[in-house]
Amino acid sequence: MSFPMMKKTVVFWMFFCLMASMVQAQAVYTLDSCKRLAVKGNLTLQNHRLAIESARQTKKEAFTKFFPSVSAIGFAFKTNRYMMDFDYDLGRWQTGFFSPVMISIDLPSIPMQMLDGGLMGGVTAVQPLFAGLRIVHGNQLAKLGWQAAEKQAEMSEAEVCELVEGYYWQIVALCEKRNTLMTLGKQLEHIHQDVEAAVEAGVTTPNNLLMVKLKEQELASGQLKVENGIRMYKKILRQTAQIPEIDFELAVDSLAMPEMPQGDYMDPQQGASQRTESTLLDMQVRASELQTRMEMGKYLPQVAVGAGYSAYWMQVNSDNTAANHFGMVFGTVSVPLSDWWGGAHAIQKSRIQEQIARNERTQNMQLIEMQIERSWDELAEAYQQLILARNSIDLARENLRLQQDYFDAGTATLTELLNAQSTLQQSADNYTEAFVDYQVKRRAYLKNIGKPSFE
Repeated sequence: MSFPMMKKTVVFWMFFCLMASMVQAQAVYTLDSCKRLAVKGNLTLQNHRLAIESARQTKKEAFTKFFPSVSAIGFAFKTNRYMMDFDYDLGRWQTGFFSPVMISIDLPSIPMQMLDGGLMGGVTAVQPLFAGLRIVHGNQLAKLGWQAAEKQAEMSEAEVCELVEGYYWQIVALCEKRNTLMTLGKQLEHIHQDVEAAVEAGVTTPNNLLMVKLKEQELASGQLKVENGIRMYKKILRQTAQIPEIDFELAVDSLAMPEMPQGDYMDPQQGASQRTESTLLDMQVRASELQTRMEMGKYLPQVAVGAGYSAYWMQVNSDNTAANHFGMVFGTVSVPLSDWWGGAHAIQKSRIQEQIARNERTQNMQLIEMQIERSWDELAEAYQQLILARNSIDLARENLRLQQDYFDAGTATLTELLNAQSTLQQSADNYTEAFVDYQVKRRAYLKNIGKPSFE
């Protein structure tokens, strides 16, 4: 093989190996990157963004009511016969208009036929001057709807991020359980070798080897369940966060003991005031007030001015066409009188709805404060559980170390050693679950006091 050919072959294989490594590399996502993908691609949040745009268009539509209303009309007709078809009798008028000589002459009747078609058109513009302030209040309502849609999107974003964080920590917990099982599995391999050698030497009974094999089967079964759980939660996380890769990994620094949560504490009343729900409740009260004013505006005078222009062309007969055009300005005042009979009750009904909205705001704010207090209690309890779980895992490790030494020295049974290993596994799992529970409770508390999803 010539040198240039060898050079091309080497380059080709280097390129192939590079592409293979790129294909095999798995995407790794942090918690924040999962949240950002969810905010960008989650279908629920996309629908909320569409709702915001819809509310914005409604606001723009309401603003057009400030401008004149312009309308145009056109009309054309053609009849199957003349609209005016009669005989004009000249004899009826000859006494008054003609001389005595002409009176003695019989005058004929003249057939008259007119109007068998025509065209008409006109343009009218009407500018409302006063409509009971309904246009002003309607625009305020439309703007309020736009702002409410934005707040609803913020709430939905926080909920989606909370879901993503929950799924993320579930996967992390299962991955930690898998690591624990793998570590215990390696330890069990050494025990298996020691027990097998002891059986061959006749030092111990085959029953002990059977116990080790049963423990290995138990770990294998647990690892299978963990793998299935990881696979399931990854699918859910991928759909919620719209992660493009089918196979991916999550980046986790460590499950080290976090700091005490006292730095996150906030007075419940202050936390409730900065919640998005608080703003939405204020908007609901404001909307009910505007609805009352809109209802009152129905029964106030309506004042408008306008201008118009009209033109028409009519076929008088087969030989003649008549045309005319004119412009005009006008003003209108409409005062509803009898509507006040029912209107007074409609206004009172709307005012009752106002008071209902205020009561609902007060009640919901109290419930939010209670929710914050309960969420803080749950967070504090989760931290205490985490401390207990950490202490337990330290004790379980020491217990396993001692039991291993005792077993090697022949002063402890295999059952005691396997039980110590099971205790360590359970303690490790308890710590992982407590850590994940604390992280989920902390995110829930931060959401409840209105903290952003990204820190």
